[in-house]
Amino acid sequence: MLSGGSVARKVVVGAAAMAALGLGSGAASAATPTPGPLRAPVARAAGGATVPGLDVSSGQPNINWSQVYASGRRFAYVSAADGTAKNASYAAQTNGAKAAGLLAGAYFFAEPVFETGTTHADWFLDQIHYTPDGRTLPPALDVEHNTSQPRCDGVSAGTWQAYIRDFTAEVKRRTGADAVIYVSPAFWQDCVGGSTAFAHTNPLWVAHWGVSQPAMPGGWPYYTFWQTGVGPAPGVSGDVDLDLFGGSMDRLRKFAPGKADGLPYQVTGVDAQGLAVQSRPHVGHVVRYAPEGATLSVSCQTVHGDQVDGRVKNGRPFTTWDRLTDGTYVYDWYMNTPVVGADGYSPGIPHCAGG
Repeated sequence: MLSGGSVARKVVVGAAAMAALGLGSGAASAATPTPGPLRAPVARAAGGATVPGLDVSSGQPNINWSQVYASGRRFAYVSAADGTAKNASYAAQTNGAKAAGLLAGAYFFAEPVFETGTTHADWFLDQIHYTPDGRTLPPALDVEHNTSQPRCDGVSAGTWQAYIRDFTAEVKRRTGADAVIYVSPAFWQDCVGGSTAFAHTNPLWVAHWGVSQPAMPGGWPYYTFWQTGVGPAPGVSGDVDLDLFGGSMDRLRKFAPGKADGLPYQVTGVDAQGLAVQSRPHVGHVVRYAPEGATLSVSCQTVHGDQVDGRVKNGRPFTTWDRLTDGTYVYDWYMNTPVVGADGYSPGIPHCAGG
């Protein structure tokens, strides 16, 4: 277990208002660049910010992601943890966003006063199980003021730089991805010393509210994501952090590497032995049991199962099934799939061919 968890973190929404508005202070210091070959971020702002999204945390536990998607938003960053305080809604938020058709990524609230960047990166990655599956954005590090700590969290610019360097290097080592860095221009200048060590390796997620174009800190020539402010969004109760991607939808898809191979859902209910995974939707065709909490990848949904015994759970009959990417089947109401719609299917999951 990591030591020294902090108390006050994000205020109301996924990124604290003080950091997003550019408040902060500190002293300058040199830093060593992130090891490994340099790679310019995929997205460029030259074509204009065209794709809206949002970022959420434990402050928004219940989100209607279908409404979020219908509003035109196409990506979401979800808080996995502030220090070692887990977001209990992380899995549901991430899976719900992906099921509705959004690209989703995880972010971690930086805490240099408590642990090294390497230690925190390992803990973070162990929670999120990052996979380049065509739907997952690179992991992100949220660099901002912890409101329970003194200015700049009470550490020097050199400490901030070392923490960010170690965190991003460990993410790169374990995942192959260059971690996105979230920060406001003022905080980067005041507390991270204006370091230019990350401008050509790590994509920038700039937090700059109330401006027509954000300022570029730390030598970054352009932003990849821009947190423009806070406000209402369909599907979310109360205000939420609002973001833009610095390019087209095609470029955003390229920023989520890998091949989309099924939609991930967690097992939320089981029978005595677990959730029966079956070769066919029929009695006696069990091939294995999946425990509660396991993640299964769903390729499509069918209502043509022939195991019908009249039972209903959560309003769903036994005739509705999810087909997994390996060709096996499970009862969909054992999964955290969206509620069934008027047509008998869960929205966000494609229909299986012929059913």
